[in-house]
Amino acid sequence: MGRKRGNQRRLEIVHPDCAGIDIGKRRVYVAVGPERSEESVRNFGTFTDEYEALAQWLDECRVRIVAMESTGVYWIALYELLERRGFEVHLVNPRATKQVSGRKSDVLDCEWLWQLMSYGLLKGAFRPPDEVCVLRIYARERARLVRDVSRSVQHIQKALTQMNVQLDTVLSDIMGMTGQRIVRAIVDGERDGAVLARHRDRRVKADQATIARSLRGNWREEHLFSLSQALERYDFLQAQLHRCEQRIGSTLQTLDGAHELAEQPLAVPARNAGERTLQLALRQVLGVDLTAIPTIGVETALVLASEIGPDLSRFPNCEHFCSWLTLAPGTRISGDKNLGGPPQRRVNRAGQALRVAASTARTSQSFIGASHRARLARLDTPRAIKATAHQLARLIYAMLTRGEDYVERGMAAFEAEREGRRLRALQRKAHQLGFQLVQTDPELTNEKSVA
Repeated sequence: MGRKRGNQRRLEIVHPDCAGIDIGKRRVYVAVGPERSEESVRNFGTFTDEYEALAQWLDECRVRIVAMESTGVYWIALYELLERRGFEVHLVNPRATKQVSGRKSDVLDCEWLWQLMSYGLLKGAFRPPDEVCVLRIYARERARLVRDVSRSVQHIQKALTQMNVQLDTVLSDIMGMTGQRIVRAIVDGERDGAVLARHRDRRVKADQATIARSLRGNWREEHLFSLSQALERYDFLQAQLHRCEQRIGSTLQTLDGAHELAEQPLAVPARNAGERTLQLALRQVLGVDLTAIPTIGVETALVLASEIGPDLSRFPNCEHFCSWLTLAPGTRISGDKNLGGPPQRRVNRAGQALRVAASTARTSQSFIGASHRARLARLDTPRAIKATAHQLARLIYAMLTRGEDYVERGMAAFEAEREGRRLRALQRKAHQLGFQLVQTDPELTNEKSVA
């Protein structure tokens, strides 16, 4: 019997005015439809004038949609240029454009991108608006500087340890007020432990005599040189970090759509003036105070604001948002069974920031803290952290999309919900066994137990 051809579904052209671009360090290959140019595949260099010639050729071919792979950082310059010229640029995941088995070349890659895009089989990755991308660059630079500052502090501590100056045993922070005074005095030439211990702040728990004993070391010249170099590096990085934070503050104030919320008090008091300024600026940009959520600090809120921005319209619902953050359960299913093995490794800075925030929920005296401790009791630590980060992501999505402030429910609300779940589970079990639960008076039960 012949096939019924009328019921067959075929691929249809969805984007006839599209192009595919394969990006490299030195050459860029572009493919358009054969009907739009006699030479449907062309290659260009990576200089700016050649990028402009590429955009001009796409204009002549009446192309409006462009698909390109996210190859390293080479795509950024061309992406920004095409976006300024009015093209609709889709940055696609290379995993979605893997070439079929057979030959592979730059020409075939760009033609494959064009073909997949023309049939509507590619989706562009999430990229926030350009003004948010500016903030993202500054925030990522700040994160790198913070890591470098921490590394320089480790170098200072290493140099002190090599001289057997055990300052870290009497001070919790060797670069605090007392620690910095002592380290700078050592670099300036002071070697007497009793004199160095006079820089002790009154809030330090260790007494002056103990600090003086910890500062008796072997002052070798090479270790002192390493200490001075590390201290100079620390001061230089701190100055860079201060300038970067100033640039972040000014960028936050210039973002479009800022909300007038400066007069409302902060849900969580800031530790210093700089943190308060940043906290107020983030609240004005996002419209809500994310730091009101337990375990979400100013650092995490800054990462979320720079990586996502205040507009979540690209995500249809909370499930899509959590999946993009790599916090949703895996969907590797075959034969109606979940496939084993680790999930594919993906890097998402916002999702990683939420995981770090979730890891601090163990000691939080809040609804989220109680939920996290309950998860730790029945799950291993990584899975519990991921589940709590997923809970934080749902709260953030609701706050940003609805414009609602966070309301703390408290640990009592969590205990009430848990008792309710236990009661419903007992009722279901009793119903399955043919029994019925009867609530008794607690006082009568206590009297019977005493008797």
